Amino acid sequence: MNKFLKILLISIFLVFLISPSSKAVNWQKVEEGGFGNKRNDYAWSMETFKGKLYVGTLNLWGGGEIWCSNSGEQGTWQNIYAARVSRNMGIRRLYNDNDQVLYACASNKNGAQILRTIDGQEWTTVVRRGFTNRKNITIRCMVRFEEYLYAGVGGDVAKLYRSKNGLNWEIVNDESSFESTKVPNPQRGTLITNNIMIGELAVFDGQLYAFTWTKDANYRSSRWLINRNIQESIQYKRYDRKRNQNTAQESGVSFLPSTTGAFEVWRSGNGVNWEKVVGQNDAYGNGMGFSDHDLDNMDNDLVTSTAVFQGKLYLGTEHDYGKTSIWRTGEGTEWKKVLDFYELGEKYNYYVWRMFPFNNKLYVGTANLGSTDNPGVTGAQIWVSDSGDEDTFYNLVHNGFDGEIVTVSSSLNIPKNYGIRSFADFNDTLFVGTATMVGVPVRKRGRTGNRMVGRDVGCEIWKMIP
Repeated sequence: MNKFLKILLISIFLVFLISPSSKAVNWQKVEEGGFGNKRNDYAWSMETFKGKLYVGTLNLWGGGEIWCSNSGEQGTWQNIYAARVSRNMGIRRLYNDNDQVLYACASNKNGAQILRTIDGQEWTTVVRRGFTNRKNITIRCMVRFEEYLYAGVGGDVAKLYRSKNGLNWEIVNDESSFESTKVPNPQRGTLITNNIMIGELAVFDGQLYAFTWTKDANYRSSRWLINRNIQESIQYKRYDRKRNQNTAQESGVSFLPSTTGAFEVWRSGNGVNWEKVVGQNDAYGNGMGFSDHDLDNMDNDLVTSTAVFQGKLYLGTEHDYGKTSIWRTGEGTEWKKVLDFYELGEKYNYYVWRMFPFNNKLYVGTANLGSTDNPGVTGAQIWVSDSGDEDTFYNLVHNGFDGEIVTVSSSLNIPKNYGIRSFADFNDTLFVGTATMVGVPVRKRGRTGNRMVGRDVGCEIWKMIP
């Protein structure tokens, strides 16, 4: 996989051709240009609450924002929250808790935050500085399970926190769980913790499921953010594991080597005692990243999306070489692949970024990124299935909605809307939030202050018109 493409998509952790189907729908753009702030690069999260639609943004320069609309139409959006400092990189998760409280999970270099509101206007910060551990820099997922609210945390290791009232939080400790998997560090020959983040949480068949991200992802993203330039990295056309050093030298880009890890899936009936169902030495023959099904799945580093649809649990992967896939289970331990983008000829869908059930169909938003000179790079796509079965998914969006591109350099163009980052069902209409080129602050050489690497474009919001 093109290392920059993977790193661009995963960088939010620290701060991730098929012919048109006849089952077409129309799409209408209802907001553009990052709500008037083009440094709002992602519509990072989306949620409904008390009859309104909310969007949280990724903004690495000025800090994350939250926007709200009572109709979802153009010209109706209001800014109801703006981070005071840019170390708040954005609102990675919005979560509606029974329409009583709306939570906003913010990624922050000084430790993740959780904010909440009961009226949609006034926000209270209930978690600061990563639950008193500044290494907990991001919260990507939140869900209610029985009497507790759970938040999945990422940093140096994956952690899980819970709260009965949303105000007072405690860490969930279980010696057999997320920190227990160790993999070799290829640089030092030592063992390191595999799981750096709980990327997704889901409630299915009376149990709480947690899905991890791996150390492999953290190495590459942190290395790039510190040293690398988007323009030279994105021209690093293809990564070949067998020719890693030669290719890197030719391109002027040096990447840290891969670990031997892949994602894991855990479940619990009480939120405290956990069982590994996909991972290293699991009892069900799945292996890390489903590697016991196929060794190539060891390059499944992340679970980027999950959904419960028609009585089955689905997960979507990020794959090292664009061999992104969707898997499902009916009882939690036996998993089957139902969609493989690479086998369809879709070699540039690097993430299954969001999955969302709507009107008895399963919608899948992808990240499709690369130079538009490469055949098959189309920009964001939305796939849909009536059943979730194999060979039933078809594509509704083929060119990032409008086919517009962003010029990164004189010889490089990429799709403007390269990813579908968020979905919401609002007033019986499907709303979609996009991801655009990330503007990354990079320190100027020999000078104070920062320069921006990337292009200011600004995320967009679209709605489906059947």
